[in-house]
Amino acid sequence: MVSGVAVAVAVTHVLAPDLKIDNVTVALLVVAVVPWLRDLLNSIELPGGFRVEFKAVEQRIEAAERIADAALVGSGDDGPETDDPTALADVRRLAAEYLEVRRSMASGSARTQRMSGIFARLVRTTQRLADPDLDGWLTSPDGGLRLAAYARLYAVPVPDALTLLAEAVVKEPLAFNQYWGIRALDKVVDAVGVEDVPPGVVRRLEDCRPRGSDRVALLRRLITKLHGLR
Repeated sequence: MVSGVAVAVAVTHVLAPDLKIDNVTVALLVVAVVPWLRDLLNSIELPGGFRVEFKAVEQRIEAAERIADAALVGSGDDGPETDDPTALADVRRLAAEYLEVRRSMASGSARTQRMSGIFARLVRTTQRLADPDLDGWLTSPDGGLRLAAYARLYAVPVPDALTLLAEAVVKEPLAFNQYWGIRALDKVVDAVGVEDVPPGVVRRLEDCRPRGSDRVALLRRLITKLHGLR
C-alpha cells in the first residue's frame, strides 16, 4: 500500500518537478494532502468485500498525518516553559520575510514552497515564547504576524483563543494564511471539545465563504465535525 508521504511527494513531483523536497516540505505536503485523500476515498463506493482494505488505507492515512504533524510541530521537548530572549525578534523577522516573499515572488508553486518553509519555522519559533501576544497577532493588520498566530495555535492549541481565532479566519484576506488558520482552528476545536464550541462560532464559520477549493474542503470538514456528523 502506498503511504500518504509517498503520495504527497509523487503528486508534488508531477505538479512541480523542479521543487526541492526536504523533510519539512514532506511534512507540510502530507498535512496538506491527507484531507484530500480522505475525501477522495470517502467518495468511492466500494463493494462490501473491500471494506476491510478501505479501512486499512484510512488507518495508514491517519498514521501518515500524525507522523507529519509531529515532524512539523516537533516533540515538544523545547516547549514554551521559559522565554527565549531572541524568539520574539525571530518571529518578527520571519513575519517580515513572509510578507517580502509574497510581495516579490509571482504566485505559484515556488512561492508556496517558500512560504511553507517560513510557516514551518514559525511553528518552531513561536514555541520558544512562553506567552505570545496571540490577541494582538490575530487582530494585527500585519499578515506575517497573523500567520505567526496561526503557527503557534497549530503547534499549541489554546482553548481560550477559539472565538478570536475563528473571527480572524473568517476575515482573513490572504489565502495561505486562511488555509493554516483553518488547520489551527481544527486543532483548537479539538482542544475545546466539539460539544463546548459556542453556537455563535459555528454560525460564524458557516457564513464563511472561502474561494479556494482546499480551504472550502477543510472548512466543510470542520463544520461537519462541529455538527457531530463525524
